[in-house]
Amino acid sequence: MPTFYPGDSKYNPVPFDHTYILYDPKDVVSMVSVHFSLLPIYTMVFYTAWFLLSREIEPVVVVGGHLAGEILNKIIKKIIKQPRPDFHKDFGSGSYSLTYGMPSAHSQFMGFFAGYFICTLLFRVKHLSDLQIYSGCLFMMVVSVAVALSRVYLLYHTLQQVCVGLMFGVVLGMLYFAVITVARDVGFIDWILGWRLVNFFYVKDSYFHNYQSFKDEYDMYVMLARQAKGGV
Repeated sequence: MPTFYPGDSKYNPVPFDHTYILYDPKDVVSMVSVHFSLLPIYTMVFYTAWFLLSREIEPVVVVGGHLAGEILNKIIKKIIKQPRPDFHKDFGSGSYSLTYGMPSAHSQFMGFFAGYFICTLLFRVKHLSDLQIYSGCLFMMVVSVAVALSRVYLLYHTLQQVCVGLMFGVVLGMLYFAVITVARDVGFIDWILGWRLVNFFYVKDSYFHNYQSFKDEYDMYVMLARQAKGGV
């Protein structure tokens, strides 16, 4: 049971991480920055939809890496205890680590995203052209930097805090990709896929065992459709 309730003078709630953003609605750049700052949340929604629609274990694996990074981020913030810029120096007062700004969690999240999926494009995806791969890598880097700069523009972090967060996230993403690659090679992911609960939800790992591009899936559909029509 909670000790205090809304309306009680002792009730002092704090904003939930990543969702409470102050901005100037009259400033176009500020409005754009808000949406870049919310991109980590949009990305988590995408991961959820990806899993629910495809039942692939890949988005679950990636989210696991993000969550581990978040825990590490809070621990580092608590150790370093570097405050946010003066405008938001009291942001999250009373929470475990929101008051501190080094390293930026948003920047670290996007750095992880870029590091992991750039490695995916470079080392796992085989059906794309070099131009498509490098364009995808460039896009992820630009978006990640835009999220980091949005945190500076909205006065939640210093440039140093977002740079450290971004670089730290990239390193984490690359290391995590290497760890997951080894885990797949030694059969650890397959072992998890063998769990009864996982089987109940029909979770699979096509990205490792039987990857199909949209074209491959469409070609299979066309072939089966023609066979069905031929059999009528």
